[in-house]
Amino acid sequence: MLNFSGVRTHVILVDDEQSELEAYSFLLESMGIKNITRVSDSRNLLAVLEDRHPSIVFLDLNMPHKPGKVVLAELRETYPQTPVIICTANSDIEMAVECLKLGAHDYLVKPINLETFGSALRNALEISSLRNEVMTLKGLSFHKQLQHPADFSAIITKNHVMISLFHYIESIAASGQPVLITGETGSGKELFARAIHDVCGGSGAFVAVDVSGLDDTLFSDTLFGHRKGAYTSAEKDRTGLIERAVQGTLFLDEIGDLNKTSQVKLLRLLQEGVYYSLGDDHPQKCRARIVAATNKKINHLAGLTDGLRTDLYYRLSTHLIQIPPLRERMEDLPLLVDYLADQAAKSMGKHIASVSNSLLELLASMPFPGNVRELKGYIYDAVAQCHSDVLAEHGIIDRLRAGQTIVDQAPASALPISLESIFGQLPTLVELTEYAVQKALEAANNNQSEAAKVLGISKQALNKRLKKKKS
Repeated sequence: MLNFSGVRTHVILVDDEQSELEAYSFLLESMGIKNITRVSDSRNLLAVLEDRHPSIVFLDLNMPHKPGKVVLAELRETYPQTPVIICTANSDIEMAVECLKLGAHDYLVKPINLETFGSALRNALEISSLRNEVMTLKGLSFHKQLQHPADFSAIITKNHVMISLFHYIESIAASGQPVLITGETGSGKELFARAIHDVCGGSGAFVAVDVSGLDDTLFSDTLFGHRKGAYTSAEKDRTGLIERAVQGTLFLDEIGDLNKTSQVKLLRLLQEGVYYSLGDDHPQKCRARIVAATNKKINHLAGLTDGLRTDLYYRLSTHLIQIPPLRERMEDLPLLVDYLADQAAKSMGKHIASVSNSLLELLASMPFPGNVRELKGYIYDAVAQCHSDVLAEHGIIDRLRAGQTIVDQAPASALPISLESIFGQLPTLVELTEYAVQKALEAANNNQSEAAKVLGISKQALNKRLKKKKS
């Protein structure tokens, strides 16, 4: 049975039959919904709505005084964001089509079984949540200030796309629905997951687990726990991570690598809101918000590869956050370098007063496939080698040249054209960068947008480099 006990929602039932109102109320309460308003006279509905803001309205068609079709038209005009589900004994196709044209979200014919009723309710709740989210996001331009800036303090940025993601997180905080975070390796997916947890303000813990290396049995045992005697070595009960994250957040990292059998179990958890510990026949309610993350691209998730099941992807991505790579927000580079240099210096008992411009210029020319995590490695390594209060590029250049030495020592078959054959000697990083830019422009017929894509940098970064070269 579907369970909505953790969902904030208010349902209004409109029917002139008292027995029908009681039956619908019983169904809703059995699924965990307590905030229910009954309206037996359709003429009173608009007055009721003035004092209450429902998530969903269940509406009968055949009522005295004011027929349901008239009420539906009024609701569409006055409360267009509220999903309306028609519940009627009228099975006429033309009437169903007319109601859907008038804006009904769904059309159910009595008698309505529990599965159909619950499915319609779940779909309507998702629509309601998304509509509210869109309305909230439309208002962001009028409310520039974040409501919870401290909850995002661990994410160093001034990039407008990143800031808009912070606003988005604030807008979805109360929905309780799953969140899928995508982004390249090292882009900060767990930091975003923690920010979601902090903004939600739940009393429970933030519990993180990397699911990529778990087989199905270990996945079930880790998330759901087990009872004593569930298998040979289960000598005592074990609490699963879902239970540890009650009223908090369960963060599933690298969800794109989860095996198929475990994906089915996770999908069932998200759909029904319950799970079974190994060796236990009694279901337990999931009272944790599920946040998942992957470094795979979206088009590699939605059924186009052997990765994530399509139905699980759509269930997880009720709310979707796509973190831009570092190369697309290079205005953050100076902030990140200052922050990381300060953190590295403190951890090593050193003092770094400033960062040289030449170091920043060198870093700005790099594509950073490993994003902030890669940058952190360079900065910590450079600070460790620094013997003054100015952090310069020398340590990073040595590190890059060391990497180039490894390449130079590769078998000849792996290096059909050596750098020395092009430049006459091992090139400097500046020479190498200028050469790469020149070749990319040639390959793109001087189209800067295409050349930037080839180089793995933004068009703005390429344009800035070209202007600097001309001057």
